[in-house]
Amino acid sequence: MQRALRVTLTVAWMALAAGFIGCGGSKLPVPAERLPGKWHGEMIVYEETQSKLPVEVIAKMSQTQYDFEFRLDGTMALSGVDSGQAYTSEGRWQTLKQDGDLLTIKSFEQSGKQKDINIEFDGKDTFYIPVAAPLRAGAEVAELGAMRFTRLR
Repeated sequence: MQRALRVTLTVAWMALAAGFIGCGGSKLPVPAERLPGKWHGEMIVYEETQSKLPVEVIAKMSQTQYDFEFRLDGTMALSGVDSGQAYTSEGRWQTLKQDGDLLTIKSFEQSGKQKDINIEFDGKDTFYIPVAAPLRAGAEVAELGAMRFTRLR
């Protein structure tokens, strides 16, 4: 009887310890610590948007690609293809706020252009930047899709 009780308690303690070990090992760093690195982004056009836009606009959006490199020192490099035109730019970035997997940064491009960028992380190696625009002149802004970025390194 004592042996059965001892085995049962041992198994219970091992299960409890395994639960604590399993829970503690998967915590990801805050988003600002996950951002540095090289990323490749491709446009995802939402299905509900596809029926509201001309086919040529959808095709143009679907071909949009960006590569970002966010460096630890707050500098960044951007290259991409937008509307069939390739370009590159250098700049800086800084964290404005973060909450859970959400991060807002301010980007400062070489051209002087500044903008706030909302980023939503999905794990360690994927993030999304939502894309919104008016569907027609004077209309409310609609979410068109998102750029999905995957870590290159």
